[in-house]
Amino acid sequence: MDEAKVGFVIIMANLFGRRYLSKVFTKAENIRELRAKYPSKIVLPPLPEEARRVLADHEGHILRIFEGYAFAYANAAAEIIGPDDALALSRTRFCGKGDEEQSAFHLHLQNHAIPTVVRSSFVGNSGHGDVFTSVIDLTRTARDGLNMNGYAIPSMAQFMAPTEGDNILEHQLNAHLLDFYLHGQVSTLGRANCIRQGDIWYLLQDFNMTLLSVRSAFQHLLLGASEEQYGSQEDLGGAASGADPAEHDPEGEQSEPESPNQEFRSGRPQGVAGVDWKVYLVVSQICAEFEEKFKVIWA
Repeated sequence: MDEAKVGFVIIMANLFGRRYLSKVFTKAENIRELRAKYPSKIVLPPLPEEARRVLADHEGHILRIFEGYAFAYANAAAEIIGPDDALALSRTRFCGKGDEEQSAFHLHLQNHAIPTVVRSSFVGNSGHGDVFTSVIDLTRTARDGLNMNGYAIPSMAQFMAPTEGDNILEHQLNAHLLDFYLHGQVSTLGRANCIRQGDIWYLLQDFNMTLLSVRSAFQHLLLGASEEQYGSQEDLGGAASGADPAEHDPEGEQSEPESPNQEFRSGRPQGVAGVDWKVYLVVSQICAEFEEKFKVIWA
């Protein structure tokens, strides 16, 4: 269970409350010295491969959706957006005059050119067609008139980027949230993780609220799954709060720690699979443990 809880916090810290460490600070010698003096990891471990795969699948789905939008608009509004025949910075037109007689060389290039609808004609000169490898590729190389704003697209690319042991990255993620969950020492966050004292409370509060929101989302999902099969708890006279005999799982019947706003006081709702209940217990226990350590700050 402890390994599962630490793994979940690593995933959450990779997605929320991200803060970067400078490349100079994360030199191997400096990190070794700090880890020898303080009980902190300092550099956040990367996402587990399974979580990275899920995000990659989601990123592919997002790319296909916005590719579809771009193709549909480029085809439907071709007359509105006009021809894509100008250089990106100088706006110099590069297609020449329409009444010029085309040379054999020009005709050869025209006949062998890769056709593009969404991709910029200028980028297409390098042999790129309308096959995009990422949301960033789509937004940066789309033709004039499409106005693909990368900041308006919910891309997962930043979360999938390697965060440890990769020289390509200038910065690595700070493990301050994971470290606080592991040792609860506020002073260490300032000394080892280089978090300003005035920022610590706000950063921890934001992450605590994020954890509580995730727990609440799990509660709604589990109750929804239970009610879908067995009706609401009111309809069952409260019977839905009991464990499902058909899915008896000794490990899944661990008692949940006492915590504020606890939803499932009587155990696993009927119809909820044992594996789903275990995940909820991990999330709920993390919430209780993190909040307990956080409250010590303003006790």
